[in-house]
Amino acid sequence: MTIKRKTIASTIAAVLAFSALGASAVSYDSVHYLNRYNTAGTSTSILPPHGNHFCALTRVGVRETDTSTEQARCTVRRSGTVWILEAYLGRSSDNDVFCAATCFNNW
Repeated sequence: MTIKRKTIASTIAAVLAFSALGASAVSYDSVHYLNRYNTAGTSTSILPPHGNHFCALTRVGVRETDTSTEQARCTVRRSGTVWILEAYLGRSSDNDVFCAATCFNNW
């Protein structure tokens, strides 16, 4: 089930990336990983600048969200001049979240 979700997320990200920009103007740049373990809060990672890159969320993994108060999420967003990858855990007793973003050059 987890592999199926990763494949679907990767496919959606690629389709969005290539539909937003002309295919001849896009090339692979990098992949970035960010995890958060068993502690409420947000971890962030700075990705390439959005002026010449497009970044998409390509992996979300969640483990041990087994109570109604445990939340986990991954996001990719623009901030200032760069893309940001975020891994978030709400009130946590034992849950973890695993995130990845793939970035493409766009000229």
